[in-house]
Amino acid sequence: MANTKSINRRALLQGGAAMLGAGMLGSFTTAASSSTEKTPDQLFNVKKFGASGDRDQRATLYIRQAIEACAAAGGGIVYVPPGEYTVGTLQLRDNITLYMEAGATFFLSQLPEDFIRGARSMIFAENANNISVKGKGTFDGLAQYVYEEMKDIDRDISREIEIAKNAGVDMRRYYRSSSSMNTYMVIINDCTNVLLEDISIINSPLWTIRFTTCDRIFVRGVYIYSDLEKGVNADGIDICSSSNVVISDSVIITGDDCIVLKTRSLGEGVKVNPVENVVVTNCILTSSSTPLMIGTETFADFRHIIFSNCTIRDSNKGFGINVQDGATVSDVIITNLTIEENRRHWNWWGSAEMCKFILLKRNELSRLGKIQNVVVNNIVVHARGTSTITGHPDQPIENIRMTNLQIFMDPENTIDKRTGHAIKFENVKELRVRDLSVKWSEDRIEKAWQSALALENVMDAEIRYFSGRQGLKSSDIPAIRLTDVSEVLISESRATEGCGTFVHVQGDSSNEIILKGNYTKKARKKLSFENDRLKSSVTSD
Repeated sequence: MANTKSINRRALLQGGAAMLGAGMLGSFTTAASSSTEKTPDQLFNVKKFGASGDRDQRATLYIRQAIEACAAAGGGIVYVPPGEYTVGTLQLRDNITLYMEAGATFFLSQLPEDFIRGARSMIFAENANNISVKGKGTFDGLAQYVYEEMKDIDRDISREIEIAKNAGVDMRRYYRSSSSMNTYMVIINDCTNVLLEDISIINSPLWTIRFTTCDRIFVRGVYIYSDLEKGVNADGIDICSSSNVVISDSVIITGDDCIVLKTRSLGEGVKVNPVENVVVTNCILTSSSTPLMIGTETFADFRHIIFSNCTIRDSNKGFGINVQDGATVSDVIITNLTIEENRRHWNWWGSAEMCKFILLKRNELSRLGKIQNVVVNNIVVHARGTSTITGHPDQPIENIRMTNLQIFMDPENTIDKRTGHAIKFENVKELRVRDLSVKWSEDRIEKAWQSALALENVMDAEIRYFSGRQGLKSSDIPAIRLTDVSEVLISESRATEGCGTFVHVQGDSSNEIILKGNYTKKARKKLSFENDRLKSSVTSD
């Protein structure tokens, strides 16, 4: 007959804790009660080390003792039974699983002495291998906020701030309370083979989970929540300079970015690792900033990244790439998303757009990076803002391919209006757009709505199977606006009911434009020009 202790350990490691009956749990606690038997198969019950499960008790030292005993035994399972535990920093060691039983909750201690110096987090690991945090338990960061006047100008949203001021928006915003611990919930540094599974992490004062310079990260079935109005800097999962990452089957609701990839500078002269080989799939996401994000901290490259099969609801943006520090972002696929957008308060990044890609320099000394080889396909989005793909005048975004996009433009739900075009490409080279439809709200309209599709300083572009019109049926604004473009083919596309001018060409450098096989019977005018000279720049059937 198999050893009962081994069977029980396998059940926990395979996520089968919910199947354990009272009799089996009894065998766990019996095994854990013998702290002298330190074998890898042993389960270390934190209550056997003095943790009471009473929230009023400072449980940090008792749980640390269970972890150290487990580490001394060569690894195993630190078991947390149902109860409420107030804890500071808990550092995981090699080959340890921290298992949070359903009904177990860790509350973040508010006492600085409960935290390890240099480790501003509840769960911490560094230079550890084969570690995991599992179970149906909860980690609560008890974040607190105050509503105060704006303290400084955020450079990245300075335009949006000015628009909000001019519209008469209340310029107060939420900040973290000085009485709240400025603490992350999980920090994992320089570790290999890390698993987070089935746990719930809520109310983080800062980023919820941060991985830095790790290899082989697996996050499955987690629930993350921070307040959508107040949760400043409370990102869901930050992947920093790490490789071989899979995030799946999770529900993440955050004030700040849900899942964000970064390559952060760790100091002058310190090598920064890339982010590579990342898959994010089968998640349900809500964010007051960006659910799926690359950047802005971009000191090393990003490559071979897939965002797929996600439902995005009630968010301030769909997905984004923001390069400011000289990195190259390449070989990215963003596919199979449904997106619903709603504008947030002025201090959040985003305008309820499908996407924002931008390439710029953080300051005069920053290197100029690249964004290239990006595929976006199979997207259905209900947007309220202008989607933008904007390269730098000295470095265009290169090789962007967008296929099968349905954009439904809804009216803005705030008084500080920002929206113009449905989607705009600027400073882009080698652009392919296929099967793009833009439909504007008929019930409520915005006076500032403009073109469905705008291209400016774009070279080598193909637009096939586009359908749409301008935002305002009665206006002379074109459905497609071309400004300073060259080598552009627009073919097999359709002007929809209410279209004024289908294509308008402007800009002195526009040339080599071909219109072929387009259906324009529903447009009042097929083609217009800023001046007569530009007529020679277009070949049209």
